[in-house]
Amino acid sequence: MTKKNNLTAQELLARLSRDPEFLANEDRRAKSRALREAKHREIERPVLQDLESLGLKVSSITDLVRDYAPLGSDVTNLLLSWIPRIENESVNEGLVRALAAAAEPFDGCALIEVFENTQSEEFRWAIANTMAEGRPYGVADWLMEVVPDPSYGKAREMLLLALARLVVNQRANDVLLAVFDQLPGHAAAGLAESGGLRELKLLRDKRDKYKGWVKKEIDRAVRSIAKRVSPVISSSSDLIS
Repeated sequence: MTKKNNLTAQELLARLSRDPEFLANEDRRAKSRALREAKHREIERPVLQDLESLGLKVSSITDLVRDYAPLGSDVTNLLLSWIPRIENESVNEGLVRALAAAAEPFDGCALIEVFENTQSEEFRWAIANTMAEGRPYGVADWLMEVVPDPSYGKAREMLLLALARLVVNQRANDVLLAVFDQLPGHAAAGLAESGGLRELKLLRDKRDKYKGWVKKEIDRAVRSIAKRVSPVISSSSDLIS
């Protein structure tokens, strides 16, 4: 093992702090980060001005959620009106995440549009999370189409939960069962909210095939469904037997 590999983190940082190339790279990264943040604030500024006209004075969209959640319909509609007008994905992601704190359901067409127009898995996941938490209307048929499509990647995890919450139970359950083997833990989370007797039996049959957090999620779904369809059963050991 070389002496360099024996350096403590503190010693390594001290050495790097004397390295001109390292310092120059750090300076470039800091300037680039500051430029991105300044650009973000500038694009966000007219949205914040509109929010102030509603009586909500904040320095960022993140502060809006922290200080004013749940968001009323006037605020929700204002955020929705800005999404199509902003091309910066970072700012749009902030608007989309804020909509998860909406107090009432809202039109989800803007969410569908930005979901389909981005290739960012992180942004798509945020949109799917807002669909699940904000419960927008007008997205049920779209969810039925996209959830089975594996090309949508990690975002499908939250889309499954949105499906369970926003689509009529039987239709949602058919899709959740169809993709169960692809995303068993997340499908189980959805079935916990929409599943019935058919889904209860399937989950009980499948639970021993999985381990770890997936098995725990299946067990949680079994308990939730059993409690919903069979109120007389109270023993948790009976629920997952």
